[in-house]
Amino acid sequence: MDYINYLEKEQPIAYKTFFNAFAKKKIFHAYLLSGEIGTPLLGIAKFLAASLLCEDPTPFACSKCNNCLRVNNENYGDLIIFGGKKETIKKENIEYLESEFSKTSLEAKGIKVYIINLVENMNEDSINALLKFLEEPSENTYAFLTTENEYRVLPTILSRTQIVHFNLIDKEVLIKEATDDGVLEEDAELLANFYNDAEKIKEETETQDYKDAKENILNLFKKLENKKELRFFIENNICNTLNTKPSVRYLFDFLIFFFKEAYTYSLEKNTIFKSYVKILEIINQNVKNLSDAILVLMDARNELNFNLNTSLLILHTLINIFEV
Repeated sequence: MDYINYLEKEQPIAYKTFFNAFAKKKIFHAYLLSGEIGTPLLGIAKFLAASLLCEDPTPFACSKCNNCLRVNNENYGDLIIFGGKKETIKKENIEYLESEFSKTSLEAKGIKVYIINLVENMNEDSINALLKFLEEPSENTYAFLTTENEYRVLPTILSRTQIVHFNLIDKEVLIKEATDDGVLEEDAELLANFYNDAEKIKEETETQDYKDAKENILNLFKKLENKKELRFFIENNICNTLNTKPSVRYLFDFLIFFFKEAYTYSLEKNTIFKSYVKILEIINQNVKNLSDAILVLMDARNELNFNLNTSLLILHTLINIFEV
């Protein structure tokens, strides 16, 4: 992704903030990058880290030198990245960070950078450890934290970081960018709700987890009017096919999206997701209480963060929603 172009075109305030900071070499020791789900926050954080470590910044990363390439591949010696997307960030992670950054720099640049992606997914012990690290930053040490839900980030972290907000690209613009890049319109419309980057949308359409979840969810909606067929399909197809957490997460995400859009469509009789008008009508005709169903789905999606039997979670959730 061309992050300079993305920032300048789509995120002008963030672009000016970081351009001035890098150009004047007045870089705050810790930034919190805040954006809604779909914003490429981790990619932006890595690009900003590369801008600090680049061999020839202008003032942003050139993305071509050895340092930039190593940052992008996450094998730069003085860069540590923790992600809270798939699992909770633990105290041991922060202790490891403190231990490594207390040592002499491994790289000639002498600058150390750490990234914590989705800082809201930290437990209490790890937050306390991080606060101490933020309060007493080492010289030439910089942090880029990211969040998709700023309201879940503790005020003590907010007060110790410079917050930079990122806006979502308009979905219609995003869908056009993705389809212009060869993505099927139905895929672009669906994934535009989860990724705010046309390149990422194209990349996701090629994953098996996405393909499996999409196929199952579309077949599920075709069977909504027949309770017996629906239950059989849930038990024998969905529960058996979707056996990875990413595919199950997609299933719940897709259901939440369709139910929310169906509710809006029932009120406004209009949607930008033209490929799915018929499905929205079927949902409105066959699901009694969409708002309650959405809450059930959101609870189920949260349960995926724990080590549960995903097949039983799917079965219990879908039987509850569709009353089969």
